[in-house]
This record gives sequence, structure tokens and C-alpha cells, in this order.
Amino acid sequence: MVATCAIGGCNREFRELSKGRLFLLPPTGMLGGEKLSDYCYWLCPDCSSVYTLEREGTSPVLRARRSVRSVSSAA
Repeated sequence: MVATCAIGGCNREFRELSKGRLFLLPPTGMLGGEKLSDYCYWLCPDCSSVYTLEREGTSPVLRARRSVRSVSSAA
């Protein structure tokens, strides 16, 4: 069960689903005894504005979010 932000130094408590970002990153080929809740991760609103989580092999990996640039059309 998700209790705090996945960023080690943050420790902000998970209280509302509408705040931050929730990630479900199960490995491919899960075994029968594993629960999906073991692979849920949450980033608080502050951390999720800077980072995202992805699965790399069997582990979740924290990555910096790419900045989104607006493209203005030249008229």
C-alpha cells in the first residue's frame, strides 16, 4: 500500500488520489503470490512536477520530467 512519496527524502504522506501522481509499475511476468499493490508508487504534487517514474528491468527508476515547450505558429 502506498503511504508516502516515493522520493526517499520527501516522505510526504499520501492522503488524496487527486493530489500528485500514482504509478502502477508491475514487472512483466508477475508470479502468482505477488500483489499489484506491491508495485504502486506515488509522487507528491511537488515531486511529480519535477520527476516521473518508469520501470527499467525489474526496478522503478526516477527520471527528471522533460520540460514542455509551447510552439507558436509563425504566421
